[in-house]
Amino acid sequence: MGTKVLIEMQQQLRHVVTGSENAPTSTKQLEDLMDVNNSIFLVFEDITYTARPWILSGRKTELLKNVSGEFRAGELTAIMGLSGAGKSTLMDVLTGFTTAGVTGNIMVNSKARNLNEFRRLSAYIMQNDNLQPLLTVQEAMNIAAELKLTITSQQKKQKIDQILTTMSLDSCRYTRTGKLSGGERKRLAIALELINSPPILFLDEPTSGLDSVTSKYCITLLKQLAKSGQTVVCSIHQPSASLLNMIDHLYVVADGNCVYSGSTQNLVPYLSSLGLQCPMHYNPADYLMEICNGDYGKYLPEMVNAIENGKNNAWRSTSNVTNVNHQEEVIALNVTASFQALRQRSPLEIQHVRSRHKGSAEYATGFWKQLVILLKRNAIRLSRDKVLTFTRLSMHFIIAIVVGMIYFKVGQDAVYVLDNFNLLFFNIMFLMFSAFSATVTTFPSELPIIMREHFNRWYKLHSFYLANKIADFPIQFIAICLYILIVYYMSDQLLELQRFCLYTLMCFAVSMVAQTFGLLIGTGMKVQHGMIFGPLTILPFLIFSGFFVQFRDAHPYLRWLFHLSFLKYGFEGVMIAIYGYDRPKLFCSDVYCHFAIPETLLNAVDMKQANYWFCLIVLAALYVMLDIGTFTLLKYKLEKRI
Repeated sequence: MGTKVLIEMQQQLRHVVTGSENAPTSTKQLEDLMDVNNSIFLVFEDITYTARPWILSGRKTELLKNVSGEFRAGELTAIMGLSGAGKSTLMDVLTGFTTAGVTGNIMVNSKARNLNEFRRLSAYIMQNDNLQPLLTVQEAMNIAAELKLTITSQQKKQKIDQILTTMSLDSCRYTRTGKLSGGERKRLAIALELINSPPILFLDEPTSGLDSVTSKYCITLLKQLAKSGQTVVCSIHQPSASLLNMIDHLYVVADGNCVYSGSTQNLVPYLSSLGLQCPMHYNPADYLMEICNGDYGKYLPEMVNAIENGKNNAWRSTSNVTNVNHQEEVIALNVTASFQALRQRSPLEIQHVRSRHKGSAEYATGFWKQLVILLKRNAIRLSRDKVLTFTRLSMHFIIAIVVGMIYFKVGQDAVYVLDNFNLLFFNIMFLMFSAFSATVTTFPSELPIIMREHFNRWYKLHSFYLANKIADFPIQFIAICLYILIVYYMSDQLLELQRFCLYTLMCFAVSMVAQTFGLLIGTGMKVQHGMIFGPLTILPFLIFSGFFVQFRDAHPYLRWLFHLSFLKYGFEGVMIAIYGYDRPKLFCSDVYCHFAIPETLLNAVDMKQANYWFCLIVLAALYVMLDIGTFTLLKYKLEKRI
């Protein structure tokens, strides 16, 4: 697209925003009104997208077939089509959410799109809101403002208040997002991305699951956003007649092709030119979808040719667009002015935006500030999460009391050495399973939120990953200490500070390795799959831990598996902590106690040569390897959008 076409679009945009022929003519007046320099004109040509139906399939399916089009600032553009027509696929391609298997040209303001720069200037609100359910509206907005803005605290507060008022969320600002209605959640998802005033906004089916009144309210808000100078593109399944009239530019896809691109007022004349007469008092959108479904014959090839698969702009007259239908307006007339005000940037923001354009900064905030903000958010979330926090702590407390009662006073009596041996193994097995299960069941629910926030450039991935681990560290440590203190005292283990610290450290190391292993499973699998296959992956570690079968008794061909079991090193570590380091002879309450000398027990269970610090180093190395593997897998999933 040339400069001449871009100037023509800006002139058309001036008429759209003002709704009057007496529009400002000077560049200064136009920039004061809507900041054209920050507006995005998106043009795409011959976009084709192919993908495999499933990962092992050798055949690729063409989901988009050489589609073209242009989306202009100042217009509310709706991509419409039947289920499976390709509207969400086109949205993913245009946002950069999908990049593999895509061919064609995408232009931004007459220049080839730089994907990294485009992602900084755009926001993608997906069909599922993917909000943090335990944060209030005010807290969610505060976090977004801290991560995405570089202005003063007072300016952030003013901007948040203005957005919440404009989006009609002021009355529920102290309500948790998990308790919001569907319409409120949609508006909050939009409000979070409006914090940094992105020039182009993509929304995947924003009216999905909403009633007609709420849908009209949502579309009206989007229309006001477009009128303030932003490029607003949304996908919509099948709008009602009233919603259809509120759309400025309609882009219809069917079977991966564009069958119409133009104003909604020109839709019926377009169909008439093809010999398709829309019945009186019939929703044109319904009639068009029936045509796309083949109810009136095979007209799709003819429609694709007539619109040139999106290249034909003959039906995109702007004369109808400028006539605002006030009967459909359900928001006060000053909403547009409010959105225009939101787009005005402070000097600090302007300076940061310029630096980002020059490539010196990809995110509004640096790593350490992101880490602090995300730690604060995780602290709020964990303090309110009864399942992840309070249930974990109470479960460790209850199980500790029960186990302490069962193995009461067995720690220093040589008669009960084998019982104490069983207790020590149960302790690390319980701590391992509790840490493993906590991450397998909870982290997959966080992935959609991470996907949305990271794609919209809220924070760096390693900032989130590190904040997530640090925030959970105190809870895990308190739970382990709570369990160990109770069991250690009730089972009457030797009260030596050194042994207690070594024992606690080894239990904590086993727990952290298991937690990271659970994080790896939770990252790679859905919750239901993780709950099934997770325990199966843990089972070999249990079998070759040295409790059920000793290393010397195993078949020579299977002995190498013992070296892969982190439970083996953890079990040896706790045994050395309790019975090693020249522990004196145990008290015997019976006539004869075979394991009164601790070395006899260690020799019987094939742990006499075990070294505590070597076991700890192995566990630390396993933790680092699993941590790197988990982060790599998470990064891969986010980059491939799987």
